[in-house]
Amino acid sequence: MLPDRSRGELRMKLSTRILLVIAICLLPTIILQLGFSWSQWSQRKTQLDTIAVRQAELLSGTVMSIAEGARILLGAAAQYHQVRTLGADCSARLSALREYAPGYAFIALLDDQGQVRCASDPGLAQPQGWIEQARAAQHFTAGRFSRLPDRAGAVLPFFLPLRTGSAAGADGGTLVAALDLDWLARTLAGLKREGSALMATGVLTVADAGGVILARDVRHEEFLGASFPPAAMPLVQATQPGTLRIRSIDGTDRLVGYTPPTAASHNLAAVVGFSEPELMGDLEQGLLQGVLLLAGVSLAVFFFTRQVALRFIERPTRILLAVARRWGQGDLAARAPAGDHRSEFGQIGAAWNTMADQLQRREEELRDYADVLEARVAERTRELVRTNNRLTTEIEERRQAEAALLQAQKVQAVGQLAGGIAHDFNNVLQAVLGGTSLIRRRAGDTAAIRRLTDMVEEAARRGESITRRLLAFSRREELRATTLDIEQLLGGLRDVLAATLGGRIRVVAEVTPGLPPVLADRSQFETVLLNLATNARDAMPEGGTLTLCAEASRIGPDSTVAGLAPGDYVHLVVADTGEGMDAATLAQATEPFFTTKPLGQGTGLGLAMASSFAQGSGGALALDSEPGRGTRVSLWLPATRLEGEAVTETPLGSQSAASTAAPGRRPRVLLVDDEPLVRTVLAGELIDAGYEVVEAEDGGAALALLQKGEAIQLLVTDLAMPGLDGVGLIREAQHRLPGLPAIIVTGYAGDAANLAIGAVVGGPFALMRKPILGARLLDQIAALLSPARQPAKVD
Repeated sequence: MLPDRSRGELRMKLSTRILLVIAICLLPTIILQLGFSWSQWSQRKTQLDTIAVRQAELLSGTVMSIAEGARILLGAAAQYHQVRTLGADCSARLSALREYAPGYAFIALLDDQGQVRCASDPGLAQPQGWIEQARAAQHFTAGRFSRLPDRAGAVLPFFLPLRTGSAAGADGGTLVAALDLDWLARTLAGLKREGSALMATGVLTVADAGGVILARDVRHEEFLGASFPPAAMPLVQATQPGTLRIRSIDGTDRLVGYTPPTAASHNLAAVVGFSEPELMGDLEQGLLQGVLLLAGVSLAVFFFTRQVALRFIERPTRILLAVARRWGQGDLAARAPAGDHRSEFGQIGAAWNTMADQLQRREEELRDYADVLEARVAERTRELVRTNNRLTTEIEERRQAEAALLQAQKVQAVGQLAGGIAHDFNNVLQAVLGGTSLIRRRAGDTAAIRRLTDMVEEAARRGESITRRLLAFSRREELRATTLDIEQLLGGLRDVLAATLGGRIRVVAEVTPGLPPVLADRSQFETVLLNLATNARDAMPEGGTLTLCAEASRIGPDSTVAGLAPGDYVHLVVADTGEGMDAATLAQATEPFFTTKPLGQGTGLGLAMASSFAQGSGGALALDSEPGRGTRVSLWLPATRLEGEAVTETPLGSQSAASTAAPGRRPRVLLVDDEPLVRTVLAGELIDAGYEVVEAEDGGAALALLQKGEAIQLLVTDLAMPGLDGVGLIREAQHRLPGLPAIIVTGYAGDAANLAIGAVVGGPFALMRKPILGARLLDQIAALLSPARQPAKVD
C-alpha cells in the first residue's frame, strides 16, 4: 500500500500537472495584460479629472463674461447724469438701458439707507433680501441668491457703489442689476450646442459663495435655490480648481469639476458634472474585449495541451498504474505491456516487469520461511502456556498463604486490643455495678447516694474516654477543631509533664515567640502529646531529657514531607535522648497494635492515633530515630489567623421549660429511640424538667403520630433506627411542621453524623453524642426553644 501522501500525489494526473505548468507560464502574460489594463484605466481616470477641470474653467469663463457684462451695464448706468443727479427721467433712463440687457430683471438705484430711488421697473417693491449686501459692497461684486417678493422667479444681484463726495442726489448710493436666473439657466443650456467646447454629457451648474444653486442646464426649476449636498461643500471652501467624486444633488454619482467662488470670479462657482461610467464606457469595453481574447487563447492552449497529454502521457501512465494496483492486490504475475523501449514509458514498463519477477521470487522465499517460523512459534507458545499455568498455581498458593497470614495478624491484633479494652471496661463496669449495688443498699442515705452517683458518673466518663480514643484511632470521630495557642499550651503542658514523668526526666519547652495559632481538637492534641511523652519516658529508663519544640514552617511545592500541601504550618517536635529505634522498628512504629513493650504494658495505639490525628487535622507526622541516639517525632499542623474558636457549641445554661414555653402551656417533645432503656432515661429527664413527652419506639411510629395531628414543639430522635432513620424522620417532620426544631442523639460518629448535618435543613438543628448528661440535653432543648426561635405550628 502507498502512503497517504503518495496516494494524494497520484490523484493529480500528469496531464493536469502539465496544464498547471502551462498556466504558470501564461501567468506572466496575464499579469502584464492586467497591469496594462490597469494603467490604461488609471490614465483615463486622470484624463477625466483634467477634462472635468477644463470644462469647469470654460464654464467659469462664460460666467465671468456675464459678470463683466453686468459691470459694463452698471458702469453705463452710472454715466447718465440723470441717474447720478436723480433727475425726473432717472427711471426712464434705466428702463431704456434695461432694454439692451434682456437677461436682467431690473436695474435700480439704492441710496445709502437702502431705499429704491429709481428703477427700470417703476412697480419694483422695496427689496428685503439684499439691502445689507448692497450697503456693504465696496466695489463691483455679485451678491447672493435672492427671490423677488412681488414676482415669480429668482435673481442674482450685482452691485456697483457710486463713490462721489456730494451729499445731494444719488451720490454715495449703489446701482443694482438683477440677473434673471431663468435666463442664466437657458444660457447654460445653449452652451452645449453642437461644436461647443463644452461636452454635451456634462451637467452645468452655477452657484454663489454659500453653495446655493443659481442655475442648472438640467432640471433648473427643481433645484433652483437649493444648497449643495454636504459632500460637495468642500468646493465652496477651495481656493483652486479641482475635482470631486460625489453623489450629486439629483442622486447620481458624478465626477465633478469645479472652480471655487473667489474674489476673482466675483464669488461665483462654476461646476460641471459628468457620469463617469459613460466616459469610461469605451475604455472598459476595450479592456473587456482584451480580457475575453486572452481568456479564449488560454482556453484553446489548455484544450490542445489536454488532448496531447491524454494521448502521450496519461494513457501510458494509466496502464502502468493498473499493473501496480494488481501488484498491490497480490497478483505479482501481472506485467506491463511491451512498448517502445526508446521511450521513457517503455523503459519504465520493462523496469517494472523486472522488479515484479524479483518480488515474486522473494515472496516464495518468504512464504517458506514463514512456514518454518510459524512452527517454531507454535512450539514456544505451548511452552509459555505450561509455564504460565505453573505461575498461576504458585500465585494462587501465595495469595492464600498471605490471606491466612493477614487473618492471623488480625486475630492477634484483635486479641491485643480486646485484652486492653476488656481490662479498661472491666474496671469501668466494676465501678458502675459496685456503685449501683451500694446505691440500692443505701437508698436512705442521701449524701452517700450523691457520692456513689458521682462515682458511677466518673466511671461512665472513663468508658467514654476509652471509646473516644478508639474512635480517634479509627478516624471515625469528627475533630472538634478550635484555635490553639501553641506557646501557651506547651508552657502549661511542660509543668504537667515535669510533675508526671518523674524526677529523672528533664522536660524542656522551646517555642519561637509569635507563633500563629493552629486549628485542631484540643483534647486529642493534648492526648497525642501525652502519649508521645509517655513513650519517650519508657525509652529513657535511666532518665534523660524530653524536649518540646515549636516553630513556624513554610512548606513549598518541592517539600519532601509526605502528605503536606504547600502552605503555612506550625512544626512541633517531641525529642528524647532515649534508646532509639532501628530501621525495621521505625518502619512499623505507626502501624496499629505494633509495640516493643512487654505484654500488658502497651496496646500499640499511641503513635497510630497520633498519625491519624495529624492527618485528620490537615497535617502530617514523621519519625526520625537511630539506636542509641534517641527518637524525634515531628508533627506539622496548619497555621490559621482566625480569632476565637472555629467550632462553637451551644452554650450551657440553666433555662427550663417554663422560660421557653408559652404562658400556661408546657412544651411537648416527641422522643424517638429504638432502645427502651435509653428512651426511658431520657423521657424521665425531660419530664422532671417540666416538659410533656410523647414517646415513639421508631421512625414509623413517630411519623404516624405526626400524621394524626400530634402537636409538638421539638423532636428528639436517635440517628440509626430500623426502617425510617433519624435523618428521614426529621425531613418528614419538618415537611409537615416547617421550622420544627430537632435534635439527633447518636452513639455513632464520622460519616453518618456528617450526613445528618448536611442533609437536615428547614429548621433549627443540633447533633449530640451519646452518652450525654440530662443537664446538657436540657440546655440544648432550651436553646432551640428560646424566644428567638418560634415553635412550629400544627397544620
